[in-house]
Amino acid sequence: MKIKNNILAALAIGCLALPMVSCSEEELLVNSNDTAYVIFDKDFTKDTTTVSFKMYKEGEDAVISIPVSYFGQVQEEPLHFHVKADTARTNLAENLYTLPEDCVINPSKEENTIQVVLKRTPEMATKTFILALQVVEEGKIKQGTREFARSIITVTDRLFKPDWWSVNDVGNDENPGNSVDWYYLGEYSDDKYVLFLEELKKDDVVFDGKNKQVLRKYAIKLKNTVKNINAEREAQGLGPLKDEQTGMLIEVPVAG
Repeated sequence: MKIKNNILAALAIGCLALPMVSCSEEELLVNSNDTAYVIFDKDFTKDTTTVSFKMYKEGEDAVISIPVSYFGQVQEEPLHFHVKADTARTNLAENLYTLPEDCVINPSKEENTIQVVLKRTPEMATKTFILALQVVEEGKIKQGTREFARSIITVTDRLFKPDWWSVNDVGNDENPGNSVDWYYLGEYSDDKYVLFLEELKKDDVVFDGKNKQVLRKYAIKLKNTVKNINAEREAQGLGPLKDEQTGMLIEVPVAG
């Protein structure tokens, strides 16, 4: 009976060990010494990169930086790879975008990006187009985790509220707050955003939503512009500047 119990125990341990061996093999595959898995920075099932040509001057192409990284084979030298459009998810015409001929991830850099050039078309005034990027699998280069194996870029020439003006970056779940709304530009309106974009265009600046120094500089410029417009309106016997659609006063709370 004792021998039988020992045999049963050994069989049980062996059965429990099988999933562990399987997981170990999977981990070895993911951390392979001969494969580099390249991924984009956003979960494409939840997030996209949205581009509006309203941010650019007439005739100007949009140059978009897409962050990339890798896992798997440890790289001591720059990692070269290529990207192409995922035609099943793309409806932007080939002549309206240019992809890099050679993409490079430098392991010594904290962040690596690839650049995509987009061109404007009159149809974008009423439609939104999609460009989906994927990594070309060749040699030791493979596509990484499924959710990060594509980069979805939506392209339009229409105005929309940018993500950086709505993301909850200074509040919490109970009291969400956006720093652009609270401290820099105030409540969003289309007319206010157009005025802000005009300030940026004067210096050929495209704001990516990240650099708070750029945001503050041009929020102050906008504040002064609104102040001057209101002074002219007052001299004409008119009230302060308002958004045409909502009737909301255009105010800029940035200090300075």
